[in-house]
Amino acid sequence: MGKMIEVFTADCPLCKETLELIKKEVCSECVVIERRCSGDECCEPAKNYDIKAVPTVVIDGKIAIVGKPTLEQVKQLFE
Repeated sequence: MGKMIEVFTADCPLCKETLELIKKEVCSECVVIERRCSGDECCEPAKNYDIKAVPTVVIDGKIAIVGKPTLEQVKQLFE
């Protein structure tokens, strides 16, 4: 069974690059959901995880990466 991946983003180049990288490297059984935060308003899941910065990658309910990951970091997540 695949992993549930949530990518918390805003309207910034680093967030877009992170989302693209995750989607490119993710396993075929995984589900990727983009959760957008803007300005002072953030989605309820971000509040539940106490996310303070974007991009943030959450896998199966646990924060995995904060900030733009490297290709190597992403590959390690899906090995």
